[in-house]
Amino acid sequence: MAYYAFTVPGVEGLLAREIADGGGRVSERRSGVVFFEWQGDQAALLHLGLAEDVFALVARQEVSFEKDGLRQIEALVQGAPNWERALDALYRTRPRRGQRMRFRVVVQRRSGGQRYVRKVVEQRVYQAIAQRFPTWRAVREEAALEVWILEERGEVLCGVRLSDRTMRHRTYKKSNISASLRPVVARALVMMTKPRPEDVFLDPMCGAGTLLIERGECGRYRQLLGGDIRPDALAAARSNIGPRYKPIELRTWNACDLPLDAGSVSSLACNLPFGKKVGDRSEMANLYARFVPEARRVLVPGAAAVLLTSERTLLERAVRDGDHFYCERMLSLEVLGQRAFAFALRAL
Repeated sequence: MAYYAFTVPGVEGLLAREIADGGGRVSERRSGVVFFEWQGDQAALLHLGLAEDVFALVARQEVSFEKDGLRQIEALVQGAPNWERALDALYRTRPRRGQRMRFRVVVQRRSGGQRYVRKVVEQRVYQAIAQRFPTWRAVREEAALEVWILEERGEVLCGVRLSDRTMRHRTYKKSNISASLRPVVARALVMMTKPRPEDVFLDPMCGAGTLLIERGECGRYRQLLGGDIRPDALAAARSNIGPRYKPIELRTWNACDLPLDAGSVSSLACNLPFGKKVGDRSEMANLYARFVPEARRVLVPGAAAVLLTSERTLLERAVRDGDHFYCERMLSLEVLGQRAFAFALRAL
């Protein structure tokens, strides 16, 4: 059975590895989308930590940018041979009672040039599904089945959504703060640290606790450590974490002067302050220059430090100016609508 998953642009390679480790076979990757085949338990697809949505593929085809493309999309959806297999995958991931099927259509468009508007595509898809499944009921909310259409660069994807909003937003996000990480981005940073059961994992600017929670979800560890200088951030982190992920310690501190022993941490991930809302470049340059050596001080030699920022040159300068780390890898991501960079550093 063919599937595809949405993720944050830039995370496709990590998601492809997670799928392959779970027994899937990846066939294609493009910005924000990974295509794959899966023969195992479909319910396991809902536990892919680096995916924001997972779909059973119903149909995929290039269509015209002219108005004839509407007819092609309608025919594609109505005549697709994979409907039954996609519905079976849905029922296996989210069993339902024997009531009349309620469905809704979601149309996304990631590139332009079409001579027809997205709303008309939605109407045509509703018509095509009604003709294929005349007993189904079209609704706008509380649907048991969602059919998603993605138009991109002259190709149309039609899929049955297997996931729901909790895959993208997680169930633990009770409290949010400004510039809080998307869970999938946090999971990507955690995976870049190469988690191990003996980790003492630190997020020195923990915000709402997303990185700490995603590390807790990734497997065993020795201890989780987190802190922030802002009381509201720590309150949000405590609310989100709750009684889980023991042993864990949350403290108020300055990340540039950590109350931790030298060499007491084996793994670190951090969403550094960046962007126009956080402060000007001179403030961030000073922060980065002070934080990088302090991060190295608390890490054991050879430990991983994964740092996220949009201020690439500022972080590169802070790393270059001290003999603290070398950069193993840099990943370009899309975060809050802007380009950001995840640096995988190794402590010297």
